[in-house]
Amino acid sequence: QKMSKFIKLGPCEACGSKDNRAEYTNGFWCFGCSKYETKKDTKSLRERINPISVNINSQVLNIVHEIPVTPLKWLLSYGITQKEIKKYGISWAPQEKILVLCMKKDYWQGRNFGYGNQKYKSNGNKPSLIYGKGKTLVLVEDILSAIKISRTENYAALPLLGSSLSKDTESKIIKRYKTIYVWLDRDKAKNSILIKNRLRSFDIISKTILTTLDPKVYSKQNIINILEEKK
Repeated sequence: QKMSKFIKLGPCEACGSKDNRAEYTNGFWCFGCSKYETKKDTKSLRERINPISVNINSQVLNIVHEIPVTPLKWLLSYGITQKEIKKYGISWAPQEKILVLCMKKDYWQGRNFGYGNQKYKSNGNKPSLIYGKGKTLVLVEDILSAIKISRTENYAALPLLGSSLSKDTESKIIKRYKTIYVWLDRDKAKNSILIKNRLRSFDIISKTILTTLDPKVYSKQNIINILEEKK
């Protein structure tokens, strides 16, 4: 099969970036907002399932936008919609058998459906990703939880892509938000308290939220109810 090839970088109308939108032989991928567009001509449509080769920190990851049944069912089990899959650029790396949940210029993270016991794999420097437009920020561990919270009107979410808050991300969010909740796994309660106390030292209104399950498991209304309880 002929692999989709990189052509050039250009501006993205969706996010306003000047040079984040990469053009490939069969489509367009924006590293800024993760928007993917398929080229409409017949030739590129025939190439749709061929992988796009993306080089991040000297690691080449070949991705396609046709997600196999098993990882797709995993996404759907958490209520992630086809519209959200397209919106956030969730894709599939067939060689590694990784569902790529996030891909930026110098970072990617995905759910492993291949060999080994490691659930999530990543490479690069963790970015500060904000999902949603609410005035209260909620810190969560994973991307799907952030997507679920972003559906609410009053809350935005930042996935820590782990359970610690970097100084770089911290400096960005305390300038932008006056209220920041910390919603990590129950077994990360100590981390939650440490993050909350540090945020409070900057005069941020901060509280910890402890639940049995991850935010990604809950419905939109349940998420709202849990967050509203903390006011």
